[in-house]
Amino acid sequence: MSSPDVIIIGAGPSGISMGYTLKHKLGFDDFTIYEKLDGVGGTWRTNTYPGVGCDVPTILYSFHFNLNPNWSKELCDGPEILDYMEDTVDKFDLRKHMHFSTECLGATWNQSINKWDVHVRDKKTRLEFTRRATVFISAVGGISYPRDVKFEGMESFKGAMFHTARWDHSIDYTGKRMAVIGNGCSAAQVVPTVVKDAAFVKQYARSPQWYHERPNRNFTKAETWAFRYVPLWERWKRLQLFLENDDLVSTYMPGVKAEARRVKVEDHAKKYIFSRAPEKYHHFLIPDFPLGCKRRIFDPNYLDALNEPNLDVVPEGINAIDETGIIGVDRKKDDFDIIVLATGFQVQQFLTPMEVLGKDGKSLNQQWKEHRGAQAYMGSYIHNFPNFAILFGPNTFPAHNSALFSCEVQIEYVARTLLAPIINRRAAVIEVKSTAENQWVNGIHEQLKGSVFQAGCSNWYINEFGRNAASWPGYASTYWKETLVPRSGVFVSRGGSRMWGFNALGRWMRTTSSTTYGLGVVLIMLGLWRRNSEFRDVLKRIYRGILAQIKGLMG
Repeated sequence: MSSPDVIIIGAGPSGISMGYTLKHKLGFDDFTIYEKLDGVGGTWRTNTYPGVGCDVPTILYSFHFNLNPNWSKELCDGPEILDYMEDTVDKFDLRKHMHFSTECLGATWNQSINKWDVHVRDKKTRLEFTRRATVFISAVGGISYPRDVKFEGMESFKGAMFHTARWDHSIDYTGKRMAVIGNGCSAAQVVPTVVKDAAFVKQYARSPQWYHERPNRNFTKAETWAFRYVPLWERWKRLQLFLENDDLVSTYMPGVKAEARRVKVEDHAKKYIFSRAPEKYHHFLIPDFPLGCKRRIFDPNYLDALNEPNLDVVPEGINAIDETGIIGVDRKKDDFDIIVLATGFQVQQFLTPMEVLGKDGKSLNQQWKEHRGAQAYMGSYIHNFPNFAILFGPNTFPAHNSALFSCEVQIEYVARTLLAPIINRRAAVIEVKSTAENQWVNGIHEQLKGSVFQAGCSNWYINEFGRNAASWPGYASTYWKETLVPRSGVFVSRGGSRMWGFNALGRWMRTTSSTTYGLGVVLIMLGLWRRNSEFRDVLKRIYRGILAQIKGLMG
């Protein structure tokens, strides 16, 4: 049997975490990570627009294996997070496994040799080539491919036009007239930043949002000292933040109690919005849909920015774009130097633009269309696609908790159910059963019924078929518990070696730390001490002999 090897697509947070797991937890070095960008970081390298930052506390948005005691504040900006990603890659010696500016075009399962033919293209030389792997993992994430929009005449615009995820830093917006199309999280971060220097900013915000306070203070020296030197202090704070964020999900579920709690949070949000925004915007800022139907926005000073005299927000769409500006649906024309598309990402297109062909030659996109949207068992495995896993896949998006936590939970699950058995050679091919996949997915969609995610608003959770292929229906902690439950009859496997147990033992010995070995020895000796009087007598004699020698040397 040939040696297994692994190809990972994407060097964002999930790709980095998977690389760490392979190298340091599974003791496996034969893996390669291909990344289309020129470096690590994924969405944090792609999104460099003014004001970019994280709306999840950065202590929580951290790798479990590399907590950072040096965060500057509670909610850090994009550049600081990207530096943390870079430092993590170097700290754990992952960079040598990575190939940058190399785009994955797709992959094909080669049934005759039970391997994946992965098709890639060097973006610098434009050379296309194929690499083979026993296991193929997509770590491209859900926030990686910008959602492009089409407006009549937009190709005729003579000024600068770009998506927030493709921000053109060669364009100076100082003293310019800018249009921002969209009002999601990225728009809420961009607008208060650019309005300070632009001559005029007009935001086309067709759909309202729920806004909430976003307290964001710098950590004190005492806090940073405690993170660095007090054992487990940062982990304890991280756990507190996780539980606080996870508790927000209780407002999204069906039922009288959830609705009462949701109304209470909505009332608090209304008071906050009215206290910050000018009265002329009050009539359209408050949504007519329940809290959580769209992703909530923790206000990065956006509502305060609405008071600026050079900012105008209109709750309408766009009819057309011409050479000099935008024509709104009210037929009013405004001229602009710059148009910013804050239109989000193609979250439902999990592997865009790759084409992955399974064992029957059918593409993954075609199979998903037959199911009215993307689906995967535990958000990870798809029938007809053996030795293949998706990270941050369908129905794994936490409502308001750390996406990195969900990814790491999923990585541990994939490591346990796919990677370890193949590396140990317990099996050569592992595939989820179609019945197991369909039953799990149907159960998820049953839980989503009546939740706020499907309350009728226009959001990125719902696909073109009206199906929610993004949201996890409950607490992030529940997803973690789900992955820990052993289930029989889920996978079909074949091949492998009868000696796999020795491989597993050898790998365990290589990856187990000296601390664990030492603790094991201490526990064994404590057990013998309690149960065996002869063992206690032997230790006592050894102890007395050592004392006698010490006294002799000092004598």
